Amino acid sequence: MPKQKTKKAARRRMKITGTGKIMAYKPGKRHLNVTKSGSRIGGMGVAFVISKADTKRIKLMFPVGER
Repeated sequence: MPKQKTKKAARRRMKITGTGKIMAYKPGKRHLNVTKSGSRIGGMGVAFVISKADTKRIKLMFPVGER
């Protein structure tokens, strides 16, 4: 049986909290910020909790050790 591997893209974008919730950051803060307002840019830096509907699917991307 081959080793279970983490989806690297998921590991970079999300983290699993101690209670099992999945936290992610809003996209769109890296570049092209000249045209965006300060409040819009500030809102993008905030972490948010992934919905329960997506949690089960996303947890499959992490092997047992990281859940």
